Amino acid sequence: MSHAKALLIKILTRSTFVTGLALGIVLIPNLAIFDEALAPEISQLLSNPANPDIPGNAAPDAYGLAAESSRDIKQVGEKFIAALRDKRAQGKSASLSEQEIKDFLGGSDFDKTWQALYPAAKCVPREYDNCFENLLADINVTPITNERLHSQIERYRLIIQQSHYIEDIRSMDSASPLPSYGPMLQLGKIINADAYLTKGIDGLIETARADLKFWRIVLGESQTILGKMIALNALRGDLQALSYAISQQPALSDKQRQELQNLLLPLGREEIAIDEALLTEFRMMVENRQTFFLFFSATPGNESWFLNLLVQPTASVNRYFKYAYQPSYNFSKLTAPEFYMRAQAPIRPVEFSRFNPYNLGGKIKLSQPWQIADYIGRAHDLAGIYSLVSLQLELTAAAQQDISERIASSSYKNPYSEKSFDYDAKTNTLSFRCFDVKDTCKIRL
Repeated sequence: MSHAKALLIKILTRSTFVTGLALGIVLIPNLAIFDEALAPEISQLLSNPANPDIPGNAAPDAYGLAAESSRDIKQVGEKFIAALRDKRAQGKSASLSEQEIKDFLGGSDFDKTWQALYPAAKCVPREYDNCFENLLADINVTPITNERLHSQIERYRLIIQQSHYIEDIRSMDSASPLPSYGPMLQLGKIINADAYLTKGIDGLIETARADLKFWRIVLGESQTILGKMIALNALRGDLQALSYAISQQPALSDKQRQELQNLLLPLGREEIAIDEALLTEFRMMVENRQTFFLFFSATPGNESWFLNLLVQPTASVNRYFKYAYQPSYNFSKLTAPEFYMRAQAPIRPVEFSRFNPYNLGGKIKLSQPWQIADYIGRAHDLAGIYSLVSLQLELTAAAQQDISERIASSSYKNPYSEKSFDYDAKTNTLSFRCFDVKDTCKIRL
């Protein structure tokens, strides 16, 4: 019996030693003292963020738009940003409690009443091609008389007169509150629809001119992916409204045609690229890397606490820069045909050795590449919509050729294939296949 007991103790002792040795081999290389230094190219990349403290920056106003009607929206927005900056300076999360937000705004839900009156204002134009038409019907049923809505329309008009839109990324992290993007999108659509109902295509040209100019500024200057996606949404709404108005106009005057051509100038490369936004996403990871990777996973919902013990935060950032940020940056700079071809290739996991314990948790968490193709594709889709509406305008001019021949000979082409747009004579529509097949890139002639 004593021999069996001695043997059991021996087995347990050796097992404990082997287990401890194995844990040591895995855990010791992942102690904080062995983490890498931040790669110098990353430090250089992040050293010069865009300056938001410039005259005519509308970004603070976007935070203040939801405030009670008597409050100055820029002052409210600046208070938001100052509070977030203070929290970042104290090493806290740049977030605000529900009560803090209410205190800044003077309450909450001031816009719910008018928003309920015009449900079509929430319609997403990349998903539906009849948003503007449905909004016209809403306003015909319920003319604009709501006092709060009138106040918000005036605020929105002031916002879109600003000459810049640069978010203060120094006051932001993944937990930060969002600007009032929803009401901004809805107000722009309502203004366009009301202008068309009261003044026809000339009224719409006037309101769309200001809206398109502002949202193209946002598209070019916004430092976040969300900001750029909101700009794409707004611009598509403006183009859908113009396309509808063109389709309903029996004949355009030379002045109207010239004004519309000026509104439909094609997007520049700097407007399509989203590299500033990619950099902001990466910056948030770098600046919050000590906690970021605790919640980041290639397989959400299947996180292991032990995996977090095997993460070297700075080594993970350096790895992410090499295998995710740089390829994504290059991806965003491709032309539409190059992008489309590259995006068809299957996404492959980033390879790594599971026998090397150093930063094994970080390697596993970052094994899936950054999937940003849909965001880039939406920008190229918008460029295609500009061409679609430009072609629609071109087709309104009298000509001897058959419409199919005119489409084939036009310089306006599918952004991805560089071939002619698709024409359906039965539905009298022009279209091309959006990058995301769930979206719609179609207009009615």
